[in-house]
Amino acid sequence: METKSSNPVFSDKALKRFAVKAGEGTMTVGGSLAKTAYGMALVIAAAAVGWALVPQLGGSVSWWWLVGVSVGALVVGIFTAFKSNPFTVTLYAVLEGLLIGFISRQFETAYNGIVFQAIALTLATTVGMLILFNSGLVTVTQKTRSIITIATVGVLLYFVFEIIMSFISPSFVTILTSGVFGIVIAAVIVLIAAMNLLLDFDFITRGSEQGLAKKSEWYAAFGLLVTLIWLYISILRLLGAGRR
Repeated sequence: METKSSNPVFSDKALKRFAVKAGEGTMTVGGSLAKTAYGMALVIAAAAVGWALVPQLGGSVSWWWLVGVSVGALVVGIFTAFKSNPFTVTLYAVLEGLLIGFISRQFETAYNGIVFQAIALTLATTVGMLILFNSGLVTVTQKTRSIITIATVGVLLYFVFEIIMSFISPSFVTILTSGVFGIVIAAVIVLIAAMNLLLDFDFITRGSEQGLAKKSEWYAAFGLLVTLIWLYISILRLLGAGRR
């Protein structure tokens, strides 16, 4: 199998990790999408549970609940990135679903109708990026991947900065998340999250073409789940900033 590619995900090291062993099947687009659908179904079900739990917790979710579930999802997510399988993807989807349920209910309480708008925009954005990818209007090259990766790291650093500032100066964080300034930052984050969908689509397509191991489908599903969840939360924040 040819191991040279302009896409760094398909470097010799990455391909060795997903190399097909004797008796194993190979990755397919259909299999990857089926596993993604499974993960999304779990996210939605867990989000419904989280949504229903909010009134039982006094109408709002405490900081400790949010931190606990967030840290749990982060730890499982990091482990899943290196060891993607049905169990880790399932656990990650459930934890993220609970977190989404908590956050969505609180946003909906503050801004009526915002959750439906966020869901609709997330679906529309995903379909739009898929159309762009399949049409060939946008091609994922090594340069494109590098730019998106750098931008994504920048967003992660911004989130760390925002968390630190929430302890030091909550009023400063309010400025970052509301008004014109907050809208611009949120819009940029949504754009970067949407661009990450292209990387996920590219991995699934190239992985099937190069005949990676069947287990790669769980890795692909995990990556797409991470991006879709990030996109939804980012759109929710953008709409919230606009309402404020």
